[in-house]
Amino acid sequence: MANNETNDLRLAQVFATKAFRIPDHQRGYAWGVRQWNDLWEDIWDINEDTSTGDYQPHFTGTICLKEISRHIIPEEERWFKDKGNSFYAVVDGQQRLTTLEIMIFELIKSYPDEEEKLELQNTFLFKSRNSTNTRLYLFSYGKKDKNRAFLLNRIFEDTTVVLPTEFVNVYTNNLKKAKEWFCEKINMLSDEQKIDLLHRIQTALVFDIKYISNSVSEQAVFETMNNRGKPLSILEKLKNRLLFLTAKLSCQFEDKIILSGYINEAWRKVYDYLGKNPEGMLDEDDFLSAHLTLIRKPKETSFSIQAAEEKVFQMFCNRTQNYTLDYGAEDSAGREPVVDYKKIEDYVLDIAEFVPYWYEVYNSLDERIRKIRILNDSKEMRILLATLLMLKNDSRELADKSIDLLLKIAFRNSLPSMNVVDERTYAQRARELHNKELNLDELNDKLEGFINTDCNAEGMIGQFNWLFEYERGAKGFHRWNGLKFFLMEYEQHLQGNDLPHVSWDNYYDISIEHILPQAYQTNWSKVMDEYLKGKELSDDENWRAQKIIINTLGNLTIIKGAKNSELQNGSWNAKRERYKNGTFCEIKIAQNSEWNGNTILNRGIEMLSFLMTMVTGLSLTEEQQKRMLFVAEKYFPAISE
Repeated sequence: MANNETNDLRLAQVFATKAFRIPDHQRGYAWGVRQWNDLWEDIWDINEDTSTGDYQPHFTGTICLKEISRHIIPEEERWFKDKGNSFYAVVDGQQRLTTLEIMIFELIKSYPDEEEKLELQNTFLFKSRNSTNTRLYLFSYGKKDKNRAFLLNRIFEDTTVVLPTEFVNVYTNNLKKAKEWFCEKINMLSDEQKIDLLHRIQTALVFDIKYISNSVSEQAVFETMNNRGKPLSILEKLKNRLLFLTAKLSCQFEDKIILSGYINEAWRKVYDYLGKNPEGMLDEDDFLSAHLTLIRKPKETSFSIQAAEEKVFQMFCNRTQNYTLDYGAEDSAGREPVVDYKKIEDYVLDIAEFVPYWYEVYNSLDERIRKIRILNDSKEMRILLATLLMLKNDSRELADKSIDLLLKIAFRNSLPSMNVVDERTYAQRARELHNKELNLDELNDKLEGFINTDCNAEGMIGQFNWLFEYERGAKGFHRWNGLKFFLMEYEQHLQGNDLPHVSWDNYYDISIEHILPQAYQTNWSKVMDEYLKGKELSDDENWRAQKIIINTLGNLTIIKGAKNSELQNGSWNAKRERYKNGTFCEIKIAQNSEWNGNTILNRGIEMLSFLMTMVTGLSLTEEQQKRMLFVAEKYFPAISE
């Protein structure tokens, strides 16, 4: 077929004499409900031509193809080529084609005409060689693509295709959801509606087919095509940019093939790791900006996504000498080196090495890392953690020490007026480690220096007291963003060597309970009256005293299960009975025969004693502890006789 030839074709014409393959280096299936629904509604909105009785043509999009050379086609599939057919790489339009294939497969499965089923399979799904059961799929991923087996086995239900051990990722999940969505839609149709749907698909959908010459860069076309479904990410555009620049290098053709292989393999690895995150695909551009922070110095603490896009294309453009090495730096900081084989190779190998550890930060089995992310989940902290995990392969003991120290720092930073490290430091240290300007021994010395910084106890007390006066709600300790973390640590302290009653894995499902409830009037008026008795307070101070005793540290606990909504404002006896079978914190609370100002104060002092073991150098006198818990002497509980 002539280069750059354009044809408006119906779907059966698109598939005639062709097999389509998604190149290994492209991202997987990314369409979701919005795109599926748009396509579904488009098909059912097609109007009938009253003069002919046929459906009016409906433009469905452009598909950009590049013919695959025979020597690249897998040997077992060349028979199809030898019969006068062609294989094409789908440069643009894979999302649309994949969706249509899934829809057609589900339609064929439940199609009422059994004879026509076989014809439809032969037209749109697969060909068989010499009437055997061996299938050549007309649409599939490249043979090396990890999603290929899932598409054939789970989507096209070909049980002869063996799934790899690890096959679930965000793209396979998208394929599975699309299959379920169209299966549900089609099963709701009557037989007549199914026949009508097939007629619409076959006769009304029109495609603009463009063919790319072998002399035209596939990546350049992919980068500039208008993607109707989802915009290309920076990471996707960068990959195609690198392949485009590789094709222009003044080196041997074989070297270009090798370097292109490095790029494709690196991006395959990147998308594999980002895509297998159980909670959904990790953000591509957040990852790219994180990696860029390791190899170039940003103007701010780390590269924002916008700054990363600008900088990475400064690194890989035709006039790199126009840009400084450090983003936004003065000319004296040095210039970007020219783009050559080594610069591209170093970059792609480095980003491929970094991605498993970035993934591990999000999915670590190391409880310390999960704890650090609870306290500080900034990009800068994640960059440093990923770098430490990378270095752990060669220096496990030193890297473990770094992680231990970071956990202590992250907790200390959660305390008001006790901050010892800013976000810039985390990213800077990660970059220094990556560039071998700093080793782990030196890093640990610096981290220990932060930990040993003098504690400003009075400043901390003042800030906690201020939380009882916060204009948006005098919530006291309940406003401390490290409260739940501290309560979980205190829970572990009480647990000792016993089996846990709550897990860090369920951290975000755990609730914090006011033991003396905020709506104390229902069952706790007597306790509040006893606390306020004898205090000569103004109306404003009286209101403040109520807020303090309810929201002070000793009156707060984590609770197990759904007790928060069940217990709510229940009496002490009701709560106590439930606490006896709860967390270790609850069990210890239940050991008190009554709950009042004195028990709240005593428990708070016990908890502050534990807090002092968590923060190096923190020492509070008894008077300071009381002020931290109850602000001022006039609010202290009266000592029981």
